[in-house]
Amino acid sequence: MNTQVRHITNFIHQWAPPGIKLSYDNVGLLLGDPTSPVSRILVCLDVTEEVVNEALEKKCELIVSHHPLIFDKISSINPTDEQGRIIYKMIRNNIALLTAHTNLDAALDGVSFVLANNLGLDDLQFLDKTYNIIRKISLTTDYDDNEAVLKLLNYYSAEEAHFHEVDGRKGGQKQFEAIIDQHNVSPLKKTLEKEGLLKKGSFHEVEMTTPTNNFGMGVIGYYPDQGIAMEEFLHLVCRALDVPSVRFSGQANRIKKVAVCGGAGVHLKKTAVKAGADAFVTADIKYHDYFTEKTNFLLVDAGHYESEFPVVEAIRKELAEAFEHLRVDATEKVTNPMNIYVTEFENKNI
Repeated sequence: MNTQVRHITNFIHQWAPPGIKLSYDNVGLLLGDPTSPVSRILVCLDVTEEVVNEALEKKCELIVSHHPLIFDKISSINPTDEQGRIIYKMIRNNIALLTAHTNLDAALDGVSFVLANNLGLDDLQFLDKTYNIIRKISLTTDYDDNEAVLKLLNYYSAEEAHFHEVDGRKGGQKQFEAIIDQHNVSPLKKTLEKEGLLKKGSFHEVEMTTPTNNFGMGVIGYYPDQGIAMEEFLHLVCRALDVPSVRFSGQANRIKKVAVCGGAGVHLKKTAVKAGADAFVTADIKYHDYFTEKTNFLLVDAGHYESEFPVVEAIRKELAEAFEHLRVDATEKVTNPMNIYVTEFENKNI
């Protein structure tokens, strides 16, 4: 089978559609030819020079990363700075770059789901479901093959698709209606136009405030029975993420209901409290955010890299299972830029 970069891109975008990314983000195929063949893939959190060198050593034609290499507009590409060197080297060696960032944060079984699974939580669901991406669409047409139109709507994951005759219109016109996620609206319209079904004024889109179960931010889950003790929970977090320590504030007698958000998710602290969580695990917590008004609540900073890195193995596993004929590796490089120094000192009180 001749697998190309575009096949991997389509697979990732089915899992984490680029249309659900946050507005500031840059995701998708950031470098490379969509039609280039792929036999080996390297998955990473950050694209560094070490990671690119690893891809070269392993003869990978594609890097799949969580964090984008390119955020802002680029005025020049040359090997005089780190970003330029990385891009220059990747282009010269025909290595493509595919990134899934906030779209993977917001996706079902994305970053926070992986973190929650690593912590052994059950009954997982999105913590924040206010992702306002649901649209109600209507199409008025005189096309006589009703089943073909319904099948097309279903192809783009439309729900509650139905049609009715339009009163007072000549030519037997019908109006099709459906509920659809925002990121599917544009490709649906392109297909309708290609099929000659899209005419001026025939297609309408309305924003809905109904929450979706397909996308959101953060995850909330449970430990069985009466939960676990606070110290046992902190130990479990360290063990699950392979870290010697975590920062935390507050306290809770028992930890049963837990909210998590991989990466910088402290903006969901109030949402976690409102949801009745006994603990909230995230990263990049600022000093004043450690203060909480709620008693019996534990706030844990597990580290940005540490809380997101488990998704690298999740991506690797998904790609390896979907493309069995390809070699898919998780990076062996530690790209965490933060280090901790622990000093030895004499306790003068002894």
